[in-house]
Amino acid sequence: MTDSMRLDGQVAIVTGAAQGIGRGIAVVLAEAGASIVIGDLQAADATVDEIRSAGGTALCCIMDTSNSADADAIVDLALSEFGKLDILVNNAGLDEPPGNAWDLEDADWQRTIDVNLSGVFYCSRAALKPMIEAGHGCIINISSRASEVGADGVSPAYSATKAGVRGLTKSFSHQVASKGVRVNAILPSLIISRDFGWSPETMMERRKDYPLGFGAPRDVGEAVRYLASPAAKWLSGTELRVNGGNQR
Repeated sequence: MTDSMRLDGQVAIVTGAAQGIGRGIAVVLAEAGASIVIGDLQAADATVDEIRSAGGTALCCIMDTSNSADADAIVDLALSEFGKLDILVNNAGLDEPPGNAWDLEDADWQRTIDVNLSGVFYCSRAALKPMIEAGHGCIINISSRASEVGADGVSPAYSATKAGVRGLTKSFSHQVASKGVRVNAILPSLIISRDFGWSPETMMERRKDYPLGFGAPRDVGEAVRYLASPAAKWLSGTELRVNGGNQR
């Protein structure tokens, strides 16, 4: 790994990192030298153990990103444990229940907004205060390809909120780039982060849309590492598509 891709001495918060894409992000950032603070609704023992067993530093804070007090608390934890905050990765999100607009309940619509959109705002607002004071920092928001094109079986609430994340990214970047803080977004396509219960036939059919194969959580993690690193020091307000060559 070149020096421009290292994150030695930096402190990163990664939300939703107990499993899936968030876990892949946290592990990659730790390998690059960052100390990791995980925020999740559930304990992230597996992620913390994986990072620590490889010689890294990690801790977990049980929190709900849709609660602004919890967002403030995880930033306070990072500052109290490590004395600073360099990187925030807003990864936590809901993609359930899937289905059509006419079947979507009010409560599910609102909960998706609360987590996927308000949660990004709350965590970013809390993180921006120490970053602006320090004169540097990096926020990376995990949006989705579904924000651009929709997707079969994906709730319109998910697509809409992930589009909102892109809007927040642009707005934040415009406001804080002059203060030394960079804000970018990643739009992953299909990432195999769990068992989707697909038949072999369905798997083969879906695979046709991805010339480079299906993505893994680590693929998103590597994209995050790049955007967080000195190699991306001139990037802000950028959207990076991690899509395996998918153009649909």
